[in-house]
Amino acid sequence: MKHKIGLLATGRKKLDHSAPVIEFYTSPLFQKSVQYAQKQYDRFYFYNAKDGLLLPGDKLEPYDLSIKTFSIMEKKVWARKVIEVFKKYESPDKVNVYLHGGKVYRDHLEPQLEQKGYHYEIPMKGLGIGQQLAWFDKQLKESKD
Repeated sequence: MKHKIGLLATGRKKLDHSAPVIEFYTSPLFQKSVQYAQKQYDRFYFYNAKDGLLLPGDKLEPYDLSIKTFSIMEKKVWARKVIEVFKKYESPDKVNVYLHGGKVYRDHLEPQLEQKGYHYEIPMKGLGIGQQLAWFDKQLKESKD
């Protein structure tokens, strides 16, 4: 049986001091994604524009960088690095990846996942922020019942 692996986006809202990834980002969407990942996935990782792939315990310092400022080539290089590092932790034949995050990230991560042979799903594809928050609320409520 394949392991369920979450690959989650981070967020814009951050602390103004260093902290582990799961505490550093403060948006409601990020916090709900962490709660969901802790309940639903065997393991999970994060990604951001500055550092690429992140482990939940990685400590971050405040920064101000958005992938929206990257050129198309920089986004492709970024995505390739994220998935190359991810592959050091997770083998394509042993996992199903659940990709969370905005289209600006997914547009470049998806081709890299495919190229490396990963099976992946996008649980909230096409949902806006409010819809994603509602989706997480529903999923988290159902997991309590």
